[in-house]
This record gives sequence, structure tokens and C-alpha cells, in this order.
Amino acid sequence: MKSTAFSRSKRSIGKIKDILMKALDDLVSVNSIFTVAVFLGLSFASPTGLHSLEVNRHECDPDVKMVKRLIMYEVVSFSSFLLSSLVAKSLKIYLSIFYPDTDTSDSDNKAKASSDNKLFHPGRGFMFGISILASVVGVLFLTISMKYVVEIKIGKLSCGIHETWASVIALCVLVAIALFIYLPFMSIALIYCMIEP
Repeated sequence: MKSTAFSRSKRSIGKIKDILMKALDDLVSVNSIFTVAVFLGLSFASPTGLHSLEVNRHECDPDVKMVKRLIMYEVVSFSSFLLSSLVAKSLKIYLSIFYPDTDTSDSDNKAKASSDNKLFHPGRGFMFGISILASVVGVLFLTISMKYVVEIKIGKLSCGIHETWASVIALCVLVAIALFIYLPFMSIALIYCMIEP
């Protein structure tokens, strides 16, 4: 009876570890892709030659303040992605160290590790939650900075340029849809992280 309960506990630990490892790997991969986008946005932050594609309308040209804001949002976005990735990597190390492998034969050590890990649920969930939150904050600031990139290249939104408005609306709608799909699934992984042994 005791060995059956332990076998169930062992499978549960292995399952949660696999789910969290995959979720953390995906989180780090997504952050890496977004970090490339951050550096792409920074390449448009040159203070010289501030002219939009609206050649004959100088009021549509970006000003220095807009470029400063672009750099600020890009830096905040990069910092958020870095925080998210580093916390995710730390959590992966934690899982590797404190969670026993399911193929080890020492049942007493496994049972002790399983009971000890119950104490770390809040910390484990907190770290995973911080990683998800930092990634979402990074996405939001990256979206704002991409809006400034569009304005710098095409022209200010205040000029009523059709292409600028279409680009910004498409950007906001698609990012909102992406977050609407992404967040529930990451939340499921977070719930697993909090309640499973």
C-alpha cells in the first residue's frame, strides 16, 4: 500500500517536473526572440536624420523626444526579458537540484525529498509567476516601442497617415490576441507549480 502511494507520488513529481521544464524552456525561447526585436528597434533610434517617409510634411517627422522614449521603452523591455529569462533559468536549476530523478532506486531519499519540496511550493510558484509577469511586461513595453518605430519610419499618428494607423492597430490587436492565448496556458503551468507536489 505504501509502495503504491509512493509510486503515485513519484509519477506526480516526474510529471510536474517535466511540465515545468518544458514551460520554462518555452519561456526562455520566447524571451530570446523578443530580445532580438528589442535590438532591431534600437537600430532605428538614431538621433540623426529624423525624417519620416512623409517627405513633404515636416510636421510628421519624429522629434528627439520620441527617439528618447523609444530607447527608454526598449531598455525597459530588454530588462524585463532578461529578468524573466534569468529567473526561469534559476528555477530550472532549482528543479534539477531539489527534485529527485524518477529512475533513482533510493526510495527513502525520494520520500524525504518529496516531503521537503512541499515547503518550497510558495517560492517555486513565486519564481515562476515573476518570470511570466516579467515576460508579459517586456511584451507590453516592446509593443509600445514598436509603435514609436512605426511613427519614426512612416510618420506620427497625429498626422493621420493611413499606413501608420493600420500598422499600429494591427500591432496592438495581434499582440493582444497573442497574450490572450499565451497567458492562460502559462497560468495552467503556474497552477501546477503551486499545487502539485
